[in-house]
Amino acid sequence: MNNLSLALLFLTLLFTSNSLPAQLLNEFYWPLEVKTAYENHTRSPDGNPGKNYFQNQADYSIQAEFFPDTKMLNGVETITYKNNSPDTLSNLYFNLFQNLYKKGITRDADVDAINIHDGVKIKRVSVNGILADSNLYRFYNTIFVVHSPVKLTPSSNSTIEIEWTEKMPVTDVKRQGTYDSSSFFIAYWYPKICVFDDVEGWNAVGHKGTAEFYSDFGNFDVEITAPANYLLWSSGNLQNADEIFTKKFAERIKQAAQSDTVVQIVNEADRKENQITKPSEKHLWKLNSENQTDFAFALSDCYLWDGASVLAGSVRIPVNSVYQANAKNFKLVTRISQLTVDFYATQLPAIPFPYKQLTAFHGRRGGMEFPGMINDDDFSSDMETGFVTTHEIGHAYFPFNVGINEQKYGWMDEALVTFIGLEAFADQIGDTNFMIFGEVIKSYQEKAGSQTIDIPVMMASYELSDQPAGFTTYIKPATALYLLYNYLGKEKFYQAIRLFTDRWKGKHPIPYDLFFTFNEAADEDLAWFWKPWFFEFGYSDLAIGEIKKGKNANIITIENKGGYPVPLILTIKYMDGTKEVIKKKMDIWKTGIKSYDVGVPEGDIEEIILNNAMIPECSNDNNRIRL
Repeated sequence: MNNLSLALLFLTLLFTSNSLPAQLLNEFYWPLEVKTAYENHTRSPDGNPGKNYFQNQADYSIQAEFFPDTKMLNGVETITYKNNSPDTLSNLYFNLFQNLYKKGITRDADVDAINIHDGVKIKRVSVNGILADSNLYRFYNTIFVVHSPVKLTPSSNSTIEIEWTEKMPVTDVKRQGTYDSSSFFIAYWYPKICVFDDVEGWNAVGHKGTAEFYSDFGNFDVEITAPANYLLWSSGNLQNADEIFTKKFAERIKQAAQSDTVVQIVNEADRKENQITKPSEKHLWKLNSENQTDFAFALSDCYLWDGASVLAGSVRIPVNSVYQANAKNFKLVTRISQLTVDFYATQLPAIPFPYKQLTAFHGRRGGMEFPGMINDDDFSSDMETGFVTTHEIGHAYFPFNVGINEQKYGWMDEALVTFIGLEAFADQIGDTNFMIFGEVIKSYQEKAGSQTIDIPVMMASYELSDQPAGFTTYIKPATALYLLYNYLGKEKFYQAIRLFTDRWKGKHPIPYDLFFTFNEAADEDLAWFWKPWFFEFGYSDLAIGEIKKGKNANIITIENKGGYPVPLILTIKYMDGTKEVIKKKMDIWKTGIKSYDVGVPEGDIEEIILNNAMIPECSNDNNRIRL
């Protein structure tokens, strides 16, 4: 083989082994770090993890004590950190989430002055037994940077020990807080190592309050000390119930864990008697969990406790709800949780429930998800209670079972969970035609096309303020998924979700992995859909244009005013009382055309109606014409 042939062969191999297919580069906008990940084969254009995919693991052993009177928490943690990356790590990045309430920190929203404090106090950090130099500590936003005294080399296991103390929120705040003088939801409470991944390296933008979280998977062994009159619920599995509870309540807990009907584990009379836990000044709660992304817990000396279980497929899952005695609708949550877990595990998306137990805690300010827990308000209506409960439980799949980067791509979990959550809720209220999704479409239509709110979905979530975040993270991408659901059909749509989950369970996908997986399940390149709805400015708005009367047919031009592909339903009413309904799927716009001609039977037309309430339209002013 001559030198020229060798050179050409080398260039061909270089291109095919280190570059993305040319058609993919032309379809989407590719940030350099994403493009590099695919070129490095940590991601694959077929939607699978690449042959060089890696992710690090952080296992936590935590001993902490919480003091309800002062809201102070003291802790020591040991992180066993597995560096599976090809990089040597010299600096370590941690999130100190309670520094969101530190004086002088940049936040997305106001915080009550009573919750402002001097920040998390780091007493010491050591790596592999060697103390880190505190003079080299750096703090910005909620990020804590440690110059490691030991370099973390590829494939190494390292032990990081941190001792800290902090003040937890004094009132109810976003996602967590104090709900009466003696009931607490404790979240984001331990120094958490940031994710080092194949796309960004260290994900260390910090937390400003709106965008959510991104975490490594790991195992948790947690010991929490609290006053003996407090009950504690957590993301983990309690290992020493018999050491804490008196015999009657230990038996009730076991009964509820096997019961299909709701058991009152702790009622108002039990609280008055105050004989729930064994006599002691304090109790040590021993908890563990495997392959989780986070760990939260809650305490109360007055909340009531209902429990039951559900046989979800072949696995029985205990479900609990704990709530204030005066709660209006929270008593419904245990039963709603049973129905929801069963629906997700056996019907849609028909994926086994990821956790061994579930606890719903009565908090405030809407709802929030955690592994094995949800923290929800007591809503005034049954409908809202059902909707929020099904939604928050759905997060067990996304971002927890599939480890989505919510900091950057918050829409990936919120849109998927909005969709499957509404499916679960529709099942519970007997909405067989999924008309409940019309509420999302109404919300889309209210804000679509607004310059300050309707921005491309692929914008980094941590750059968004509240209003565009709500629309861009929930409403717009969920609307897009609804259109895709109708285009592909229910079975193929959920086949794609199951395939995506199977590929990325316990891993960290990015949007391109989702897009490519759906393409494979659909057996179609859906770039014509992904690109406008997720990458581009625009909105959904079709309009009736020119009407031409032909010899054998009438031609009605439909104009795509907003630029996004959507289906069309054209209803033609004739003077003689007959009507014709013509339906076209949204792929009529796949070539980028701005108008589409629809041929309709000849006759004297009385009225033309374009689309219905279940097809998103930015404006309906141009969707009805009487002739």
